Amino acid sequence: MSDAGALIRDALLKPALTRLWDAVRSKYESLGRARGNVILSDATPDEQEAIGALLGINLFGQTRIQVPLARLEAALLQSRFQLTLGEALAALFGEVVTREGARTERERTERAFRAYLAAIAGDHAPWLEAVCDGRAPGRSLVADWRKQFAEIGRVPHLEDVLRVLSALDPPPDPPVRLPILAARYLGDPHALDRTNPAGKMLFAWLAWRYGGMDADEPDSVDDADGPAQDEGTSETVRAFGLRAGIRLDDLSPVVHVANWPGTDERPMVFTLALLERAPLQQIPPRLLVVENPAVFAELAERARAPVVCSYGWPNAAVLRLFDAATSAGAVLWYSGDFDLGGLRIGRSLWQRYGRQWVPWRFDSAMYTSCVSFGRVPLSEGERSQLARLQGSLWDPELALRMQAGGVKVFQEQFVDALVQDAADVAAEPR
Repeated sequence: MSDAGALIRDALLKPALTRLWDAVRSKYESLGRARGNVILSDATPDEQEAIGALLGINLFGQTRIQVPLARLEAALLQSRFQLTLGEALAALFGEVVTREGARTERERTERAFRAYLAAIAGDHAPWLEAVCDGRAPGRSLVADWRKQFAEIGRVPHLEDVLRVLSALDPPPDPPVRLPILAARYLGDPHALDRTNPAGKMLFAWLAWRYGGMDADEPDSVDDADGPAQDEGTSETVRAFGLRAGIRLDDLSPVVHVANWPGTDERPMVFTLALLERAPLQQIPPRLLVVENPAVFAELAERARAPVVCSYGWPNAAVLRLFDAATSAGAVLWYSGDFDLGGLRIGRSLWQRYGRQWVPWRFDSAMYTSCVSFGRVPLSEGERSQLARLQGSLWDPELALRMQAGGVKVFQEQFVDALVQDAADVAAEPR
């Protein structure tokens, strides 16, 4: 700090002037000039004396002090320092950014950011423009791009993804597996995993390029293959990938089954790759489907009916099995948890398979009979979401009963009833 600056601070930054300067600084930042007034309520005698001395007026006994910024600036110009109000604030606090100045800086930064995107976009300018303008999935990415650009002047992960997209034009034939694509162009087989920045960008591009999604539709960047997915998103994104020449993981998605015809009765898994390449030879007329693995294990151990576990939201392998089974005429008996997740999974499958999806102890009557078991309350937010689901469920009374009951009920709490049903199914003539 210069000697002059130190003198100004010593003269003006007195404890009794602290509230005044805080108010003046805020007003000046808002207006960008010495206009308007600031008001100090409950002014102490020390504040009355210090502000009066600064303005050259007697404020003794005035607990409510109104200070016009123009008068304060006039007093500063007439002082030994001969400062404008803006110069005084800069000397006291460093650079003072006014609202107008901040707006101008934001506009300058945005122009620089858009110019950078235009420089790196190549053939992908329409996608970048759509994302930045909120017309494509991936809006959450743009804030990260702007932040990184402001810090280092570029967005390395975006540059990486654009390089990958160029390699996908035209789409590779045969398609390349995602980890191999990532390792080949980015040096890291996990760089395009959808939990990583570059992966999120890639999947946003897939949804825009091949799904025709706009910003008002579910954002596949976040939804697919996760707890928030709905309506078979993962299968859709897998199809997008193939159109782009990318093979997404076809081994990790598995479906757990037990007592499947023609196989060992013990629990086993079908991989997505197996279901795609080798159609099942024997499909039972009725599949018992449960959401939770512990319930699946109990059914597999205590009954002999064919049972499938969706492990929460059905992945691509589960859906492929259900598609094959229903195409062969099978019926899906589905049981889920009485919570928001369970209802949404059930609704998704009901809408997908229609009359071939049957709620299995998954209705208002079952909830009412089990509500006394419930110990986990529904939050207010969950209750309001139940109200929105009410008209879109297979049982028009279910959401109402759950709102009235106020608790969640889980499959594990009525597993014995499911086991008895499975035993009855197993005992039916084949």
